[in-house]
Amino acid sequence: MGILNLNDLKDGMVLAADIKNKHGNILIKEGNTLTAKHILLMKAWGITEADVVGFDKDQVEKEEMHALSPELIEAIEKELRAVFPPCDNHPVMAEIYRIARKLKLRQAAGNSGEAAS
Repeated sequence: MGILNLNDLKDGMVLAADIKNKHGNILIKEGNTLTAKHILLMKAWGITEADVVGFDKDQVEKEEMHALSPELIEAIEKELRAVFPPCDNHPVMAEIYRIARKLKLRQAAGNSGEAAS
């Protein structure tokens, strides 16, 4: 089980915990298989993450990075280090860095996929 960001959720993933609104009402029950409609509805409800069976953030990131060369990953990290000061002790800045890194890696993966075709 692992909590994934809404942008990492995909059709076919199974919920490991109920999705609840801000009032604690269950919107989607544990054990349901996610569909594109569920994910769109979660966006509309302002849900930002979900606990799913068999996946975690690290696993998703490793899968995304697998297609990229170590040199490209290092170049992206160097670029981000120039913009972001060390932020290990600041959880909000660490999360912003993590998101920026993930977006840059996804963008690079998309561009490398286009070049290969």
